[in-house]
Amino acid sequence: ASHFGMWLKNKDCELVSICDKNKSAFKKAKILKKQIKFYENYKKMIKAENPKIVSICTWKDTHYTITKECLKLGIKVIVLEKPLANNINQAKKLIKLVKKLNAKILVNHRRRYDEQVIKLKKKIDNDIIGDILQVSSFYVYGILTTGTHLIDTLRMLLKNKLGEVDKVIGVVNKLNNFKPKDDINIDGFLFFKKNVIASIQSLDMKSYDNFDIIIYGKKGKIEITDIGRKILKYKIIKSPEHVGFTELDRKPVLLCNPKPRNQFGYLAKNAVMCLKNKKTLPLCDENESFKDMDIINKLIISSKKNGKKIKI
Repeated sequence: ASHFGMWLKNKDCELVSICDKNKSAFKKAKILKKQIKFYENYKKMIKAENPKIVSICTWKDTHYTITKECLKLGIKVIVLEKPLANNINQAKKLIKLVKKLNAKILVNHRRRYDEQVIKLKKKIDNDIIGDILQVSSFYVYGILTTGTHLIDTLRMLLKNKLGEVDKVIGVVNKLNNFKPKDDINIDGFLFFKKNVIASIQSLDMKSYDNFDIIIYGKKGKIEITDIGRKILKYKIIKSPEHVGFTELDRKPVLLCNPKPRNQFGYLAKNAVMCLKNKKTLPLCDENESFKDMDIINKLIISSKKNGKKIKI
């Protein structure tokens, strides 16, 4: 479950070099691949090695600069850790440059590369629980650092049924303060175009990790839990207590194997296909990542205006 690991395992590519400020990373890399080369300057690495694909797995405040330089150096396929950039203006500049240079960026929003979540999206599109009524969801450790995964997954699963998110309300969670220094925990509401509301709430990662999504439909309920590994479907049954009423069954159907899935491997395959075939598109490109960033930016603005509803 890492950029290094996914390229080491990919049969269609050879992992030739890494760049890191920390030389101890090279010692770890050499244990796994003796022939790998090490650089402390990424520009020198790209000029010397002329790679077909570059993975950028640095901290978010470096994404814009490194991605921009890689594009200018002629890299056509870039795998980039989320988020796309450190702010909206940087993201807009990258989008223009990608289009100008006819390159492809694959942003690592993990659930976009999860085969079972992809299957779930198709099932939701095909009315496995009918029309969507309400959505509740939870994340930990910062709205931009981890909440971006939650927002992207909600958009991925619900966009075909509900349209895009067009308004938001955000409030700062003052109770859960465990987060990166340059991030914030925000609770709030996402308003989809077809009038369905999704709540997002932050929890304390020091207590436990969490990534839960609950989707209520007219024909049942979908629950994504166990940090996204387990997907459950609850059907509607006759109430055992009240005549003429229905409720949700307490014995859900498991829709997939809850073991960890090789999301990074799927990401690497998508990147290779993007390189081989011009018609192949990233499962999560710079435009999708920008929309996630825009939603988060508006949530932050809303939180600074005492929870005012903000248009996207």
